[in-house]
Amino acid sequence: MDKVLFTTNDVAKMLQVDKSTIKRWTDENKLKCFRTPGGHRKFRAEDLYSFMAEYHYDVSTLQIIPQMASDEAIIKRIVANKEYNVLHSVCFGAAIKGKKDEIITLFSEVHRAGLPLSHIFDFILKPTVHKIVDMLGSKKISIIENRLALNALSGAIVQLNDSINHITPNDKTIICASLEEERNDVEFKALTTLLEISGYSVLTLGVGMSAEIINELITKVKPYAVYLYTAMSTDEKHLMEESEKVIRAAQKTDTLCVVGGKAYVESGVRTAFPNVKVCSSFAEYSEIHFRK
Repeated sequence: MDKVLFTTNDVAKMLQVDKSTIKRWTDENKLKCFRTPGGHRKFRAEDLYSFMAEYHYDVSTLQIIPQMASDEAIIKRIVANKEYNVLHSVCFGAAIKGKKDEIITLFSEVHRAGLPLSHIFDFILKPTVHKIVDMLGSKKISIIENRLALNALSGAIVQLNDSINHITPNDKTIICASLEEERNDVEFKALTTLLEISGYSVLTLGVGMSAEIINELITKVKPYAVYLYTAMSTDEKHLMEESEKVIRAAQKTDTLCVVGGKAYVESGVRTAFPNVKVCSSFAEYSEIHFRK
């Protein structure tokens, strides 16, 4: 496999600094490089990503995703060292430009390198989504960039579902819904994808559902579980009231009820409903041991 090598100019563009700064970092032994017979600096991708991880360098315009994703050794090294900040920086760089295919390639290669799908969503996807939302709020990116990024991530998750091997299907049905009209549904789609790949039959109602609609479906199909996911709530009191209706309906049909997303994690749902499983990460969804 050919090594992925970069010039001083390449690295300066990636890190958005002058070439003189890159040369100074190499002279100070902060950033590893080697010299060609002609005296030119060359940088190995592995050393470049190690530098980014060590110095918490946030890359917003990374241009080299295809090269990185095609180098299995680099990906495995990053995954083994848990250098997730590098990976979500790469993901952000692709998302902000609407590069769905590059996101799919990144996720697929990282998964092939041994990172579970739940960890991909926790350590790459979620930080990317949160950064995009935060940057829109602080007006560091435009509405157009925001929509391009979120749509690229959403589309990548959908296609990822088709490209990753699914566990042998079981006979358990799960209803997934959000009681809020979410501003973006990226994390919600990630949840449904995680469940489907794990072998469950998922009935997705989507966002902005009422408790009445969810309960009607619970009564009709008597599912194995119902998952409520809300990343952001505009009215916590209303969210809790509607959630209680769903939880009560689930209890009547002996249906496991699981809630997740920032809105639930930061609410009083744990105290109000101690029998409801509250998940703060995608890894927790994967670790749930169903009682049936």
